[in-house]
Amino acid sequence: MSTLLKAVLFDLGDTMIVEETIVGGHLWEATLQKLPHLDEVLAELKTRGYKLGVVTNTVTSREEHVRLAMRRINIEKYFDVVVTSVDLGFGKPDERIFFTALRTLGVRPEEAAMVGNRLDTDILGGNRAGMQTILLKWNYRHRAEPSSPQEKPTRTITSLEELPRLLSEI
Repeated sequence: MSTLLKAVLFDLGDTMIVEETIVGGHLWEATLQKLPHLDEVLAELKTRGYKLGVVTNTVTSREEHVRLAMRRINIEKYFDVVVTSVDLGFGKPDERIFFTALRTLGVRPEEAAMVGNRLDTDILGGNRAGMQTILLKWNYRHRAEPSSPQEKPTRTITSLEELPRLLSEI
């Protein structure tokens, strides 16, 4: 594990779970499809000793609902913290949601990376919080170009498969 990075935070929709599979019901009831390589990447990061967290903007789902959905697809076991916008009353890009996860993990912002698919929430918020930011750009659902310097990711990947190697380089 890198001497600098101790934790990796993930967005949920279109970062770990294909967003279309969430639509049409509650998160914990939907048929969820994992992104390719998710299981292998999470297992590798845990083996390397990273603390892992989920920071997600949800419409109605609380932590227990997100954990239930994650349990159904067998990934909850990898995560040390799950923070939702519904539970806190504010969401990404508000840096407080990231600080809540980091405080729970016991790491400073400069010791963590945020992985997400949206410049306007995941990357902007992670940058504001002082974290490394990694844009996962595997589809074209959201804007591809930063609208401000604060939306510029530290790195960009097109598959989760690239993440372990990239984290070793940061």
